[in-house]
Amino acid sequence: MRTAAVPVAPGEPARQVGSDVESVGDLSQAAASVSYELGPVAGRQDFLQAAAETLLSLISGDVAGWNLVDLAAGRVEVACFPKDALDEETVTGGLRETVDDNPMVASYLRIRGDALPRRLSDVCTHRELIKTRTYAELLGPAAAHHQLTILTGRMSPVSARCWAINRSGSDFSDRELELARRLQPLLWVLDHTRDLSLGQERGENSDVAARLHLTGRELEILRYVGTGLTADAIGHLLRISGRTVRKHLENAYRKLDCHDRLLAVQRARTLGLLENSTTARGVTRPNAASAGSGTPDHGHRSEAARRGNPGKSG
Repeated sequence: MRTAAVPVAPGEPARQVGSDVESVGDLSQAAASVSYELGPVAGRQDFLQAAAETLLSLISGDVAGWNLVDLAAGRVEVACFPKDALDEETVTGGLRETVDDNPMVASYLRIRGDALPRRLSDVCTHRELIKTRTYAELLGPAAAHHQLTILTGRMSPVSARCWAINRSGSDFSDRELELARRLQPLLWVLDHTRDLSLGQERGENSDVAARLHLTGRELEILRYVGTGLTADAIGHLLRISGRTVRKHLENAYRKLDCHDRLLAVQRARTLGLLENSTTARGVTRPNAASAGSGTPDHGHRSEAARRGNPGKSG
């Protein structure tokens, strides 16, 4: 399931070839398959590379970049793929310096609660874009004439966490935007659970888990439960049945001397087995009910829909 853009001169439409994503059903299947491709990947760098390769195989682009901005903590991280496409240090500095001028950031802040993916063309015209420092210092030098962003963390005036796909040919199509919306809940949860897994990899609180006789799988599932995922959604990510997840949870409840998930999560946090808050890193999820199915919350309309701008097709 791959879409490739035939290289063309700047400003000319890219010709899409090899696409077999033809229907809404295909989009749903493509989105659901992402959890199976990315769920087992351990380690942040391996996960980011696998996620970027998966995104670029589904949504044609020149570069896929994962961006984390936390100005309050003085932290800006960028990971670009392919690795040799852009200089990450230059992009990191440019992102830090232009975040207050970025039209995409302004769009998300202007309409709070609407975290759905969007294209640059949904939030500003090309004429407006080229007048910004963001274009002059960041997008223009990278030949990123078009961009599609997928938030994986809550947007605030000082923090952001997202995937951005850039390309120099045609704009992103409505179909690609819809696929991005279907991928978002999975990317959001998977991105956050990579953070949760890092503590597990470092062996943090292993003595507490050992004292309670909690197995690695039980602790892993408790961490997922702490993010608000259902048993079926956890099973989807871990490639096991919801029934198996519930059995692990029953064992964990017994070992924690609790009878339901709320009390178990509270006790696990008190013992230091889980983060005190799922938003400790500025991360919240866009619709817990849809995270396992790959279907985003369409309760909020995109800014493009409000403005009556359906976008262009690639």
